[in-house]
Amino acid sequence: MNNMLDKSLRVAAVVVTFNRLNQLITTVQNSLKAGVDWLVVVNNASTDGTLDWLHSQNDSRLVVMDLPVNLGGAGGFHHGFDHVINHTDAQWLVCYDDDAYPDSGAIDRFRELALPPEVVGVAAAVYLPDGRISEMNRPSRDPFASLGSLLRTALQRRSGFHVRDEEYAQTGLVPIDFSSFVGCFLRTDAIRQQLGLPRKELFIYADDIMYTHGIGRAGWLHRFAPQIRFVHDCGTLHMQMDVYKPIWKVYYTYRNRLELFRQVAGPVFFYPIAMLKLISWVGKARHYDERRTYLRLTWRAWRDGMRRDFSLPHSALLDVARAG
Repeated sequence: MNNMLDKSLRVAAVVVTFNRLNQLITTVQNSLKAGVDWLVVVNNASTDGTLDWLHSQNDSRLVVMDLPVNLGGAGGFHHGFDHVINHTDAQWLVCYDDDAYPDSGAIDRFRELALPPEVVGVAAAVYLPDGRISEMNRPSRDPFASLGSLLRTALQRRSGFHVRDEEYAQTGLVPIDFSSFVGCFLRTDAIRQQLGLPRKELFIYADDIMYTHGIGRAGWLHRFAPQIRFVHDCGTLHMQMDVYKPIWKVYYTYRNRLELFRQVAGPVFFYPIAMLKLISWVGKARHYDERRTYLRLTWRAWRDGMRRDFSLPHSALLDVARAG
């Protein structure tokens, strides 16, 4: 790594938003202040005045994509990535949610990195507004990469394959296999050549983990850069536990995790893992007041995930969640 700022390195940010105007305003302001060359905001058919506010802004770097229906984060990133690689000459894109934003100096710190061509993904360190590490955005390594990593995961569970707290204090790049899309930098040439676009049928959750896992599968490298900080003002997880609000998010979480396990674990481990996960997910019902709704969503997610059925419309899912 060097300390020379490469001002010629062109970076496009992609942000997906849906009905979170107050947070989006903070995100847009901080993104433009951070010095991105393009800020592509994909509006998922918001109804809270988001589109009017976006069109009232006069910064030439701001690009507004207005989708006719809500396609979720996965669909939004699919269209945002497509715009960047086809309508800009950005060398890198960085993506994140409408409740996240680069910390002061984050984009310049990225431009200071001396990255070899085989590194096509760089994950930032993501923190909550109070300074704690955002658990849902903690990068990780492939637990199925070797027998040792598999045993370590079995013994230490989540901490066996996620980036450790002390690695957030390092100054160099840390090898990883997966990261969330919050603060994820990607080479646009790699997207064009092999990575392709995010899977829009997933709607939300695990699309980013599957996508970044594809970096290694394609023969490239993904790295964690702890000196690049992002803030994620996220309220989805209750007390940073695996408990989801609103409850309909349970469906996408569990259905898409099965697809992730299928991709990462392979056929030998997938089916035992799927059975163990179903047992674990049923046990989490104790954390929810709406237990019957939770269990109904969990069963539907497991069934659809095992069938690889991604056809349930979001409006129909909301009806399932409201059924009581």
